Amino acid sequence: MEVKASNFTLNHLINVSEETGQKWKDLELILSSADAWGLLRKDLITALGVQRAKRFLLRYGYKCGEHEARVLKDSINWESKMDWLVAGSKLHYLTGRTYSYPESFQVNMEKGEFHVSGYWMDSYEAKQHLNYFPAHNEPVCYYLAGYASGYTSACMGKKIIFKETKCKGKGDDYCSYIGKAAEDWGEEIDEELFYYEDDDMSGELDQMYRKVEQQKERLEIGYSLSRSLNNALLKGQGMDGFAKILGEKLHCNVLIEDKHFKEIASFKQTPGMEKFITARNTLKGIEKKLSLNDVVEAELTGQTFKLVTIPISVRNQIYGFLTVALNKKLNSFYRDLLERVAMVASLQIQYERIAIETEQRLKGELLEQLLNSKETNVQEIYNRFSYLGYDLTTPHYVLHIKMEDQNGKEVDNEEQLKIRNKLNNFYQEQNKFGSNMLILTKWNTVQAIISKKLIESDGKSIKKFAGQLLRKLDNPNCRFYIGVSEETTELPDFYHRAKEAKQAADLAKIRFSSSRIMLANELGHLSLFLYAREPEELKKFAEENLQPILEYDRKKNSELLQTLFHYTQNEFNLHKTAREMILSISGMRYRIQKIEELLNIDLSNSNSRFEVQLSLQIFLMLGKF
Repeated sequence: MEVKASNFTLNHLINVSEETGQKWKDLELILSSADAWGLLRKDLITALGVQRAKRFLLRYGYKCGEHEARVLKDSINWESKMDWLVAGSKLHYLTGRTYSYPESFQVNMEKGEFHVSGYWMDSYEAKQHLNYFPAHNEPVCYYLAGYASGYTSACMGKKIIFKETKCKGKGDDYCSYIGKAAEDWGEEIDEELFYYEDDDMSGELDQMYRKVEQQKERLEIGYSLSRSLNNALLKGQGMDGFAKILGEKLHCNVLIEDKHFKEIASFKQTPGMEKFITARNTLKGIEKKLSLNDVVEAELTGQTFKLVTIPISVRNQIYGFLTVALNKKLNSFYRDLLERVAMVASLQIQYERIAIETEQRLKGELLEQLLNSKETNVQEIYNRFSYLGYDLTTPHYVLHIKMEDQNGKEVDNEEQLKIRNKLNNFYQEQNKFGSNMLILTKWNTVQAIISKKLIESDGKSIKKFAGQLLRKLDNPNCRFYIGVSEETTELPDFYHRAKEAKQAADLAKIRFSSSRIMLANELGHLSLFLYAREPEELKKFAEENLQPILEYDRKKNSELLQTLFHYTQNEFNLHKTAREMILSISGMRYRIQKIEELLNIDLSNSNSRFEVQLSLQIFLMLGKF
């Protein structure tokens, strides 16, 4: 009796009352649990990954479709070939896999034409996927697509490929498909065809197993390295500990340097390689600026190893370099290990910076009291500084730094931050071999005390040291003025020396010369007046007293001011001054009379002399001469 597809039931394959299931067995078919199949599917994806599992399930579904197409063709007398073809989708429903119905069905089996589209409702495969995994980024009914492709290919006698377009397994409301002959898909199906290639998967599985074992070994090395680095960090073993841990894990020489290529720590695995291993060799010839995440490789002429360098950075600034000598190819595994060590080294630097900044903040509070509070208990301040390892009893200089922008206005926040970072770097450089300098940063001003011992150990004078600091702070957007006090001899001196330094900085700002550094010991007796008057007031005093002469010299291009200065320097002696300036006595006498006339004073009067001398000394300090 011929069977139409619409009348097809499982009774055509097996009588469910048969106890042995012999006919089902004869047809080489079995019944299985959907949940068990879902668990198998989950294990495949977990073990192989989604893409390899997809290939396995597509090919498995394709073979199942081919086999069941042969079974249905041989075991049932179909009314037509079309009924045999359509029975495949009916079998989906009968076996509980999905309910399939077409939206478009354009098939001519004689001409080999095949183009269908439709829906898979209540897909068991999508349901099982969502039981174990979240929604995927692509359709997941791999078995159903493979089965439809295999079944229709067997019926049509040519390669038919089904592709799922929507899927509940990726969050859609339903599953839908399109099926076409392989040649009708064109390039769109190239990726799908790769999954159907009938390659022996045993080799791939062996390769995958080796990769899994390799990844397992690398994971263990990475975990062990991270654990060792964390322990070293917590125990305070520092850079030496980090270099040793990495060197022992990779069996190679390791060098950690600062940004000036000076060695901080190293691990020597192979003797004789020390002269080659430096970031300087790795970075030689690198034209572009090194970014924070760059890993640079370098081949050395005549050497069997290569150098690999990675920056050590903190707060987007490079503070040093980690370099290793590898005799193997740099891959993601070694890159990851280097990045881990560089990160822990960065944490170590950050920890040290925070410790320094915390200590500096505490010292700053004490320094504020020491320099700017007349009523402070100096002995208590001394005791607290001594707990921090700083000795105030030795001679010190006090520095006062004023800053302003190019328009003489306050420096903005961004520039302030840059200046503070430069000061912190300068502070760390000076305190590398002991605590010799303390800095107190404020808005637009900085105060510092510097041990005389530090100045002498470097073979500099205090003025040269201040010049070095000025160059360090150099900034095209700002101007800096530094005042330097005289030496302290005892603890109570600091308050008065701080005032001296401030007055010297104020005077440096208004002086006429190009120098932006003023020493208090250059002020002489003028320092007495600076305690009572601001530098601007002294400048105004001198200009008002001598203004007629300044104006006369400017208009006549004469030298009355110079003459008056030499006259005071020679104790108001007419003949001495004339000889020094190579003038006749009558010419000298004329100049003095002209000066007295312009200033409306009598230079034989002691009060007049004092005011003139004071004004000239102020001009001298301002660089007028």
